Amino acid sequence: MLTYRDEINHLWERRHVLRQWRRGELSRESVCDADFLLITASQYHGSSAGRDCPICGSEQLRTVEWIYGEKLGRLSGTARTKEEIAELLHRFPEITVHTVEVCPVCKWNFLLKARTAVAG
Repeated sequence: MLTYRDEINHLWERRHVLRQWRRGELSRESVCDADFLLITASQYHGSSAGRDCPICGSEQLRTVEWIYGEKLGRLSGTARTKEEIAELLHRFPEITVHTVEVCPVCKWNFLLKARTAVAG
């Protein structure tokens, strides 16, 4: 079983950035800057966000989980499914997980939350 603790939610900051973009204070290029690795990871390891992209309106908006941790070695900084994270918790006591929203169409991306996954 996968449980989380110590969540840091970035949704307020997301709303703020989107307000700035809609008012013309930020360029599209500055908010739509996902690199090839992030877009590819969202397609292979991510899941549907269940909502449209806030920038281009695409229905292809995805969320992807990135894992981090000193004890993870080469696995740190890689994208994983929730099932893979649960499996890794058999080997590692805790894993930091960043949930990132990604649009493969316009390259919008935003860190939605950071939290610690623990076996439960």
